[in-house]
Amino acid sequence: MKILICDDEIKYLEDLKRHIEVYMKSHFLPYKLFSTTSPMDVINRNEPFDLAFLDIQMNYINGISLAKKLKERNRRTVIFFVTSFPDYQDDAMDLRPFRFFEKPFQVDRLYTGLDRAMEYIDKSYVDVYMRDKESQKRIAVDDIIYICKDNKQYIMTTKTRKYAVKEDIDYWEEKLPSRFFYRVHKSFLINIHYVDSYKYTELFLLGNVRVAIASRKQSAFHKYWFEYMGRY
Repeated sequence: MKILICDDEIKYLEDLKRHIEVYMKSHFLPYKLFSTTSPMDVINRNEPFDLAFLDIQMNYINGISLAKKLKERNRRTVIFFVTSFPDYQDDAMDLRPFRFFEKPFQVDRLYTGLDRAMEYIDKSYVDVYMRDKESQKRIAVDDIIYICKDNKQYIMTTKTRKYAVKEDIDYWEEKLPSRFFYRVHKSFLINIHYVDSYKYTELFLLGNVRVAIASRKQSAFHKYWFEYMGRY
């Protein structure tokens, strides 16, 4: 896990860094932590992070603008704002921050926030057991485009590659969030976020992948599709 702390007040930065390190080590969680008093250091690194603690009021670039940059690199980044200026909270809400901490922060509240963040991050990934290499890999749920049965194999297609997985589609239908994964055919489970175009009997996914919708699923999916479109 890659963690960022950016606060131009060195005292608060060092306190926060110490407590985060204690938490991660006590929970036996592997991590890499980068801390800096300069938001420009973060901009220049051009590196994505899983978890970020940002002061809101800093020189040159404030924490809200910095959070926007981090979300562009990784939209799943969990953002904590640490600030002495609660008036900024309204401006920050569009970024869906995980929590606000006022300075001086309370250690118990920090640890509780980290507990919740770890639960959130854990649910954002699935453990995939690959059939071809007899190995395990952690994949972000949002990166999965579809899962299908191809002859006798089950294939998971993500934004970067395909995986031959051990588990069948029944397993993945139960495992993945039904809010945006839909089984349009007995052999095809799709992530609706990647639908480029849709007709009543078929749809096209990212990469111009055509998927036929089973006749018995067409009416239900039609309703689901328009409910989805109303949410976004």
